Amino acid sequence: MLLTLVRILFGVDMALGFFNYVALSWLAGQRFNVFFLLISILSTHFPDADMIPFLMLRKRYRLACHWIVGHHPLLVLLFVIAVSFTAAKTWVPDRVGYTVVLTTVGVLLHFLHDGTSELGFPWLSPFSLKRFRFRIRKPIIVPQAETDQWAKNWKAHERSTADEIYDRAEPINHAHRLLWGAAMLLLAIFFIKSQ
Repeated sequence: MLLTLVRILFGVDMALGFFNYVALSWLAGQRFNVFFLLISILSTHFPDADMIPFLMLRKRYRLACHWIVGHHPLLVLLFVIAVSFTAAKTWVPDRVGYTVVLTTVGVLLHFLHDGTSELGFPWLSPFSLKRFRFRIRKPIIVPQAETDQWAKNWKAHERSTADEIYDRAEPINHAHRLLWGAAMLLLAIFFIKSQ
C-alpha cells in the first residue's frame, strides 16, 4: 500500500508541478523559492482531493469515479483563481499575478493530464457530461455508450478501498522515468542558477 501511495504522490502530477514551477518562475524572473515550489506541486494535485469524499461515499451512492467535486474545470478554475488571488493579496502582495498564474496553470496541467486517459475528461462539467480525450485514432468526443459501458463495468465489481486506491496509481514506465528525470534536472538547474 505504501508503494501505491508513493506512486500516486510522486507520479506525473508531481513532475508537472516541477515543470510548472520552473517554467513560470523563469518567465517571471523569480528566484528559487520552496514556498512557491510547494504551491505549484499542491496545485497540480489539488483536483484529486475529491478522492477523499469518493472513498467515503462511493458505496453509499454507488459512485464509479472520484471526479465528484474537484474535476469540474469551469468551476474549479474560477475557484482557484479567486482563492489564490485573495490569499496572495494577504501573504505575498508583491507576487499576486505570479501566484495566481502558478496555481491556475498547475490545476490546468492536472486536467490536461487527466484528459489523456482512455475515458477522456469532462471539460464542460458540471454543465455537460460529454467527455473529450486526446488520443490518436480515437474520436475526440467520447461516445456516451462507451462511457456508460465503463461505468456499468466499474459498478458491477465490488471493490475495496485498497483496490480503488491501487487502480488509480499509474504503473511506472520508461516515459514516467524520463519525465521525472527531465523535471528533476530542470529543477536542479533552476536552483543552481538562482543562487
